[in-house]
Amino acid sequence: MESQSWRKESRKIYSNDFKLRIVELASRPDACIAQIARENGINDNVIFKLLRLWQKEGRVSRRLPATINTSTSPTLLPVEVIW
Repeated sequence: MESQSWRKESRKIYSNDFKLRIVELASRPDACIAQIARENGINDNVIFKLLRLWQKEGRVSRRLPATINTSTSPTLLPVEVIW
């Protein structure tokens, strides 16, 4: 009995340069993983896996949320209540 692979296509093998470029793009604070994936023709999960691998090895730090300047207080807008 022959065993058949359930995969239709073989897995893609990405170069180290490609992986590094993707990790650098994805590590930016303003990075959109979905957009990076679409632009490079890969699945979002590939990027998340690369980020986990690089973080585990200490090559990149965890993505930090974008910082917001809080030195100015929020401005309140006037509100008129009509009954």
